[in-house]
Amino acid sequence: MSAVDASRMQRRRLRRDRLASLWLTASGLGVMAVVIVMLSYLFSVSWPLLMPASTQPMTPQGITATVDDESRQLADLLALPTTSPIARAAAAPLIATGSERLELAGIWLADGRLQPVQIDDSAKIPTVKRLATLTVPTGLSRSSAHLMINDDQLWMSAPESSGSRLWLARLSLSDSDAIWQQQWLEKAGAQASMAGRLLITAGEHDFQQWQLAGVANEQGPLAHIISRGTHVPARITALRVLRGGESLILGDDTGGLTHYLQPGHALPLVAVGTFDSGLNAPIVALSAAHRSLGFAALDATGRLGLYQATAERKRLVQDWLTAQTVAEGVTLAFSRNDHQLVATGSTAAAKPTETTAQALVIDDPHPDVGLSTLLGKVWYEGRPAPEWIWQMGDSSSEPRLSLVPIVWGTLKAALVGLLFAVPLGLGCAIHVSCFMAPRQRSRIKPLLEMMEALPTVVIGFIAALVVAPFVERELMAVLLGLVLIPLGTMVAGFVWTLAPRDWRVLLPENMAAFGLLPLLVLLLWLDITIANHVEHWWFEGDIKQWLFSHYGIGYAQRNTLVTGMALGLAVMPTLFTLSEDALSSVPRGLAAGSAALGATPWQSLRRVILPAAAVGVCSALMIGMGRAVGETMIVLMVAGNTPLVDASLFEGLRSLAATIAIELPEADVGSSHYRLLFLAALALFLFTFIVNTFAEVLRQRFAPPTRGGWG
Repeated sequence: MSAVDASRMQRRRLRRDRLASLWLTASGLGVMAVVIVMLSYLFSVSWPLLMPASTQPMTPQGITATVDDESRQLADLLALPTTSPIARAAAAPLIATGSERLELAGIWLADGRLQPVQIDDSAKIPTVKRLATLTVPTGLSRSSAHLMINDDQLWMSAPESSGSRLWLARLSLSDSDAIWQQQWLEKAGAQASMAGRLLITAGEHDFQQWQLAGVANEQGPLAHIISRGTHVPARITALRVLRGGESLILGDDTGGLTHYLQPGHALPLVAVGTFDSGLNAPIVALSAAHRSLGFAALDATGRLGLYQATAERKRLVQDWLTAQTVAEGVTLAFSRNDHQLVATGSTAAAKPTETTAQALVIDDPHPDVGLSTLLGKVWYEGRPAPEWIWQMGDSSSEPRLSLVPIVWGTLKAALVGLLFAVPLGLGCAIHVSCFMAPRQRSRIKPLLEMMEALPTVVIGFIAALVVAPFVERELMAVLLGLVLIPLGTMVAGFVWTLAPRDWRVLLPENMAAFGLLPLLVLLLWLDITIANHVEHWWFEGDIKQWLFSHYGIGYAQRNTLVTGMALGLAVMPTLFTLSEDALSSVPRGLAAGSAALGATPWQSLRRVILPAAAVGVCSALMIGMGRAVGETMIVLMVAGNTPLVDASLFEGLRSLAATIAIELPEADVGSSHYRLLFLAALALFLFTFIVNTFAEVLRQRFAPPTRGGWG
């Protein structure tokens, strides 16, 4: 070859090297760009969950009246045109709207009559149809009156001006009849609020809890007392029952807000917390939101606060009205979508047939999400104590949005899976790399590595339909086998080391695994034979019932134990491959030197090979952990999908990946649920990315400079 040809070939080789280098660099940068874009997108979708609330002023149109819409079928702020016959007849009307079947409203007119109407809000301007008016007793306090519609029943309460009695009335409508009932509640107090089936009446330093009647009955009482005389240290200035009728907010003369809720149906309210209200003057008005357990509070200086009762969270505090406006009487009301808040009242400048109003547009799309609800224990309605719960609510219940149950389920499944995968994977890697003959290794290693290609959906399918019923049926044998087989194998190995040398040479070390097969068969037979006897002698014939009766531990067919078995089988090939590579990378001279100094193969493994390969083995364990955390199909099919914070191996669980797979297709785009699932995806992505990256950096940083096989 001439010098010219050699030079040309060298230039061609260098050009190809540069192209390959550029291609690899571009590929690496592309992967990094994809990771950054994914992180940025997940973060951008999740970030609005933690944004604070904000408001903007607006001007309401027409005559605005406050509304209490328990079932949220109609607007809570009904803006009537000034030409409306109801508007001409009403002075500061008090309105309640909403029904599951009827578009119903009740309006307390200025002349003392109660006007039921049917509303058609399909058009831009609502139209109303008046029903027969009802007579309301005189001498009632309009400023403390309350109207509510629940289950096609119009409820109205108002205290006497003297504050000694409370008037309670109900209009029950049906397709063919209407029942009008009235009842006086003695010594009820000067304030009242109701929602759902709960009525609260209050004096200055105590309140009473009443249960409203559910079925229309002309003879029965409208309400019966649940608890009377619950003492409150500060003077009560405002109260409000929140959506659903299970929570109560009390405002006092110091600007404090106290949260009460029912720990169960028809049980007395208990105080669960107080708010850092940011208000220093007496609370004069409260209003409940309709799509969450949020509420608004107004103090005597006109300062407004927005709050979320789920975790006693303050969303916003700002100056709004003047003290003079508040002193003349103000009522707060949310719109049906909770996007507007209106304060209505009368002033000397207003016409007799009109009310004055000021309104705010509220930008707070995720009031029920915060760090305290995502990570802390929350006392939810109907629960006996604070808990971590993941449960999406519907239109009639609050969402329970703690991430702790699904994070716990993710880590629990991964750790139990590693309990099965690590002994199998690491043990196989040690035996194949250090004790197996090269010819056997060349056959066994590809078979074990090929298991990694087995689809996890197949593993999950078999575990759910075959393994889970078998474990439930033979639980005692399975638990006994998990102890008996490893222990019996170790005892047999120890006894074998004590056997005479003439016996041990009959079974070469590289064939010891095959010599264990008869022992494993014997141990399996022993396990199956004695399992029923052990269960009968020690566990009263049924271990599942014994665990439940003695320790309260239940058993679900699809549980953590079966999930760990399936996950261990899926993760084991990864652990085996990486651990075997780490062990095989240790220079053979180290083992040869230790053997020359008189060390046995086990001593060489324990004191030379494993310390040299420790970093690679740890890297394999971390990658296996990341693999188990990110697994979806096995957990989805086998774990039962029950978001529990429970250490029991016999209960189900739900992981982050399974939650995303199940709930994301049904989540409304932009909702709190939707963004929370993206937050879960971000947490899962960051965890697996950090663990896998650290493991790979560790492996490359401390990898031995040369490779060598054993045997």
